[in-house]
Amino acid sequence: MTLTSSGQISINDINGEFGRSGTTANSSLEDLSDGTVATINTNNASSDRPDGSAPHAMTEFYSYNHSAVGATSFGTWSDTTIRFVGLSPGGNIANHALTTNTGTFSGAMSVTNTVTSGVAKGSPRVALGTSDPGVNSSNTVFDSKMKTLNGNQHSSIDFTGSSVTCNARFCFLPHSDVTESVMRDITFTNNSVANTTMTLQTSVTNFGGFCVHEAVPVNCKDYYKHISELEVGDMVMSYNFETDSIEEVEILQIEKPMHSDLIVYYFEDMEDIIYTHKNTSTLNRGLSITRDHPIYKSDGTMVCLDPVKAKELYGLDAQEVKKGDEIRFMDKTRKIDMYLLSPDEVETYTILTKNNNFYAGGVLVHSELE
Repeated sequence: MTLTSSGQISINDINGEFGRSGTTANSSLEDLSDGTVATINTNNASSDRPDGSAPHAMTEFYSYNHSAVGATSFGTWSDTTIRFVGLSPGGNIANHALTTNTGTFSGAMSVTNTVTSGVAKGSPRVALGTSDPGVNSSNTVFDSKMKTLNGNQHSSIDFTGSSVTCNARFCFLPHSDVTESVMRDITFTNNSVANTTMTLQTSVTNFGGFCVHEAVPVNCKDYYKHISELEVGDMVMSYNFETDSIEEVEILQIEKPMHSDLIVYYFEDMEDIIYTHKNTSTLNRGLSITRDHPIYKSDGTMVCLDPVKAKELYGLDAQEVKKGDEIRFMDKTRKIDMYLLSPDEVETYTILTKNNNFYAGGVLVHSELE
């Protein structure tokens, strides 16, 4: 512990600060002051340590701390980009490899995060230690060592010392329903010194919401195609709201999750669609789609059966669909005649285009993907 800053001080006190017995024989003030007994710790201010020159004085040891640590300084992280990619909503906790930083620290370490792009939905956590704290042991529940990135959460771990290694283990739990593509800046703070050289990327690319029943064909130029016959790079029909025109655009991404509890919209004056799939004539009647998947009204606004979920999970402003709403088709607008729930679990799909929409079964629907 640090020696007194004033008043009485003894050879025994100084010996104790050096980690020696207070009764160590043949101790001299000169040997204690000039580094003979132990190297003087120059991390102390010059006013708080002996100068090593005669005449020597006991008062030169006022406020001396033989274990004093120098100014906090971070080294370089062994991994400056923490990535959790290719995850799906509702998936298990993912663990990252160990990343380390050796520096001069004093006391506890805190960790915070700042989202720099995207909307964060999942839960990142981190465990710290002077040795490897290990991965999260469960697929679904965070270990107590895994702390949120909100600062001041690692106060029980003392990193004091020179050439001390901070070991960090990150993990991430995707949201149960929502996709995300997020970049975060990670800040480690020790003794009021911040290190901001690390980033954390999370990419959850499957999704639990917007999708169209696989039987609903995709509108291509002058014909329909089943989703299984389409690939990224193929051309489909879409609506460009900037030019107020229908256009043929490239597929940028396709997703095909399983869903249940779809809703089937039926429209006035809508003919059944018969198209060929796997050499078989296929009949599609109405538009079967997830409850929170918006479709476009004639005025360009969006409607769906569950606008609260569309807003909460995906940030889209949609109104609740009503019978009689005029919906935008490729050839005209048609009013919703009725809609029914379909409880069966089926394969669904959605398509990303540059306009963030596409035509399915003749109806203009939102992509959901960004």
